[in-house]
Amino acid sequence: MKTKILLSIIVLGITFFGCSSENKDVAKPKPKAPLVKVEELKFTPISKSIKLTGTVEAKVMTTVVAPSDGYIEQLNVQENQFVKKEKVLAVIASQERTSLVSQTKNKVDELKSQLDKTTPNSAEYLQLSSQLEQAKKELEYADKLFLGIPVISPLSGTVTQKFIEAGSAVSAKQNMFTIVDFNSLIIKSSVSEDLFSKIKLGDKLKVKFNAIPEKEFAAKVTLKYQQIDPETRNFPVELKLINNSKDITPGMMAELELITDKKDKALTVPNDVFIVNQKGEKIVYVVKDTIAHQKIVTTGLSNEKVTEVISGLNEGEKLVVMGQELLKDGIRVSVTSGKVMVQKPAGQMKKGEK
Repeated sequence: MKTKILLSIIVLGITFFGCSSENKDVAKPKPKAPLVKVEELKFTPISKSIKLTGTVEAKVMTTVVAPSDGYIEQLNVQENQFVKKEKVLAVIASQERTSLVSQTKNKVDELKSQLDKTTPNSAEYLQLSSQLEQAKKELEYADKLFLGIPVISPLSGTVTQKFIEAGSAVSAKQNMFTIVDFNSLIIKSSVSEDLFSKIKLGDKLKVKFNAIPEKEFAAKVTLKYQQIDPETRNFPVELKLINNSKDITPGMMAELELITDKKDKALTVPNDVFIVNQKGEKIVYVVKDTIAHQKIVTTGLSNEKVTEVISGLNEGEKLVVMGQELLKDGIRVSVTSGKVMVQKPAGQMKKGEK
């Protein structure tokens, strides 16, 4: 009995040892190379800009006021109408003229009424006829004695506001019209003290208006005020619109883009390719012969999309722009042209993360 048990143990041991040897001989699968997307490094222009706001104003505009008291006898213009300099916008009848003409006209009307009721060729008829002729002469004299007062446009422009109507009463110095020369439109803005030296006369800025979002305009700096605004602590500036449009009107808000720094030739990379290591160094990866190589870089000018690399990279290298979060120096990778989905490992941070 003991002999049988011993033989069974020996057989089981041999079987287990044989199976273990066979398992050791089975090759383990190789890890799959991570997918990455690359772009070839090139020299491109780069610029850094800031956003400013401004308001459209008319450099040449005027408010036409009534020269005297009276009534609007004649109105010659309407809103949005272009007028030339010295055009008669309206005619004001003075109160004296209005009163005298009204009295004389009433007298003429009364004599006509009496004459219609009188027997023709009678003595009374002849007397009324004579009085009527005299009243007509007085009416004509009254018209000539107090001529209407013309209201003249002092400049060529567009009538943007009309404050009176035909027949309405006006008083001296009352506002009648606003006339704007749309060729004189400017944008008023302001810059902080640290940017004052960066903006120069003649600089061209990109301009956009919320009211016209589909169009882009340009404006040139024409005036820099040397006196700072004590309330805002900013320096006022004026810009002349280069490509004006009839859609732009005084009072509109403008968004301005001021380029503060620029380089015509720089080695630039997308902002999201950087990884910051534990030492605070910025690193990126380049691929050569399917091997990823870690590069420590020094950066320069940066904007909202790209950053200039001053040292650490060379033109023509294949920069990893997607999938760099899972890479290590010297690892083999698989390059793809599609989108790369990766999970960021612990211990690595993208630029700007905490």
